[in-house]
Amino acid sequence: MVRTTGDTPGDMCQHVRSQFIRQVARVDLKEFMEDINAISSKVYTDDLTFFASRGITVHSLEVTGYQCAEASTSKVLQQIIQETTNRMNRLSQQESENEVLLFKMQGQIEQEKLKEDLLSIQHQHSLAESEAQGKAEAKRVAAFMEELQKQLPELPDRLSSWQTLRKKDTLAVVSQGGASLYYTPSDVDLSIGTAAK
Repeated sequence: MVRTTGDTPGDMCQHVRSQFIRQVARVDLKEFMEDINAISSKVYTDDLTFFASRGITVHSLEVTGYQCAEASTSKVLQQIIQETTNRMNRLSQQESENEVLLFKMQGQIEQEKLKEDLLSIQHQHSLAESEAQGKAEAKRVAAFMEELQKQLPELPDRLSSWQTLRKKDTLAVVSQGGASLYYTPSDVDLSIGTAAK
C-alpha cells in the first residue's frame, strides 16, 4: 500500500469518486434515483484490481450524499423528491382509508349475519308458538266435541254449536275495539216479511 501511494485514504477517495462520476454519467436521472445502490455495487465490482493492488479489502460502498452540478437539475431533483414524498403520503392515507372502510364493511357483514340469525330464531319461536296454540285449540275442540256427544249425538249439530261459540268470541273481541261491525241477512238469519191486513 505504501509503495503504491503516499496518501492511501486520499487516493481511495479520489478513485472511488471518479468511478462514481463515470457510472452516474452513463444513466439518466430517473435511473440514478431508482438504482443508486446498484450503481454503488457496480463501482466496486468494475475495478477490483485497483483495490487488490493496494492491499485493501472493500466490504461495501455507499452514497452518503450527493450534490447537483447545475441549479436547474437540483431544482428538478427537489421537485421529484417532493412529488415522490407526496405520492407516498397519499398512498399511505388511501391505505388507511381503505383499511377503515374494510373494517366498517366487515362490521356491517357481521351485523347482517347476526340479524339473519335473530330473524331465524324469531321465526322458529313463532312457528313453535303457533304450533303450541294450534295443538291447544285442537284439544279444546276435541274436548268440546266429546263433552257434547251425549246431548248432541250428531256431529253436524256439535260443529254448528262450536261455530256459534266462535262467532260469539269474535264479536266479544271486536266489541272491545273501535271497529264497526256490519251484518248481512245471512249472518243473522233475517227474513223480511209483510204483514197481512
